[in-house]
Amino acid sequence: MIALTRVALGVLVVLVVLGEVVVIISASSSAELYPEFAYLQVPFVIAALAFGVCVEVALVVTAVLVGYTRDRRIFEPAALRLVDSLTSAIAVATIIVVAVLVAIPGPPALALLLLGGAAVGAAFALVLLVLRSLLRSAVSMRVELDEVV
Repeated sequence: MIALTRVALGVLVVLVVLGEVVVIISASSSAELYPEFAYLQVPFVIAALAFGVCVEVALVVTAVLVGYTRDRRIFEPAALRLVDSLTSAIAVATIIVVAVLVAIPGPPALALLLLGGAAVGAAFALVLLVLRSLLRSAVSMRVELDEVV
């Protein structure tokens, strides 16, 4: 099951990279199609690439954490640092979505979509913080048990 999970995460990383390539390619054609918004091409491409990097970091860290469960190292302090990295990547991705939200010209439906994305990102980051707290408690208990034995 762990191998399948890692393959799925790898496929997602490749899809995100392909999405970033598509963003770069389509940005110039969109700028030509809508010259009144051409000034937004570079900042939005940078934001899209930064968002993609955040997603890639989250996927890679998740794959490492999956390996930690296989190796029974999930209750080590290193796992906490990985969860911190995962939470930070999701938080930065959410901030990028919000920053784009305030700068994007477009129909209200697009703004609602981006607001929904920001809400989902914030909720996901909060869930990760709760899970990190649970993991911290488990790590603490494991350290105490190791000291007793």
